[in-house]
Amino acid sequence: MKRTSLFAALILITVIGAGTASFAACTATTLTTAPGVWGIESQGNGPGGLTNYLMQVTFVSGTFTGTEWESVAGTISGPTAISGTWSMATPASTCQGMMIVTSPSTQTFSFAINNTNKGGTIAQVDVGYTQAGVMVAQGTIAAGCSTALFKNKQFSLYSYGQIPAVGGLVTGSGEIKFNSTGATFTAVPTVTLDLGGAGNFIVPANGTSTIGASCTGSGTLAVPALGQSFNVDTVVVSQGKEALWIVTNAGDNVSGYFLQ
Repeated sequence: MKRTSLFAALILITVIGAGTASFAACTATTLTTAPGVWGIESQGNGPGGLTNYLMQVTFVSGTFTGTEWESVAGTISGPTAISGTWSMATPASTCQGMMIVTSPSTQTFSFAINNTNKGGTIAQVDVGYTQAGVMVAQGTIAAGCSTALFKNKQFSLYSYGQIPAVGGLVTGSGEIKFNSTGATFTAVPTVTLDLGGAGNFIVPANGTSTIGASCTGSGTLAVPALGQSFNVDTVVVSQGKEALWIVTNAGDNVSGYFLQ
C-alpha cells in the first residue's frame, strides 16, 4: 500500500472510531435519569381528524405517570392525569423502546433516543393513527421553574396545526423575546404565518407567560393583525432552554415548541 493510501486509511479508521465512541449508548435506566421528567409533543392524524398531543411524563422503573393535553379536530381535553408502562428494546443500547399509556385510555408509542440521551423522536403506532413528534428530557434546572425562568431570553418559535377562523391549516415560525420578568414577550420583530390558500403573513405578535414550580405553565399568544388571541399550555424541557406547547382554544388544533 502506498504511504498516502495508508495515511488515508488510518484517517478513515480514526474518524469512524471517533464517531462510534461519541455515541452515548442507552441503558435500561436512561429515561429515569434524575429527575426522570420528559416533555412530549406530537402532531398528526387519528380517527377523529387532526390530532395534537402535549405531555409531561415522569419515568420510573417500568412505569410512568404524567399529564396530557389533547386536541382532536379542535376538541380540547386536559390537562388529564395519565399513567402507563414503558420498556427499552433488547439490548437497551439500541436506544429504542415502547411507551404505553394505560389510563385513562390506551395509547401505544414507539420511541428512539438521540445520541445525547436527552431527546428523541416518538410515534403513535395504534391502528388508524399517523402521529409523530419529539420527546425532550427536562433535565436539571438549577434555579427551579418559575415565571422568571425565561426572563430576557430569546427563543425561536415553531407551530403547526389548524385554525378554522383564519383558513384552516397553519404553520408559524419566528423569534420571540421575554421581558425582564419573564411574564410577557414580543416578536422580534415579527412572526411568519403560512395560512395555505389565504397566503403568508409577516406580522407582529405578543403574549404573556406564567411558569409554575412543576415546570408546566400557561399563557397567551396574540396576533393583532389577524384579530386572534390564543391560550397556550406549556411544558418546560432541556434545562429551561426549550418549551413544548399546545393551543387550548376550542375549535383550534395547534401545537409546537420554542427553543434557545
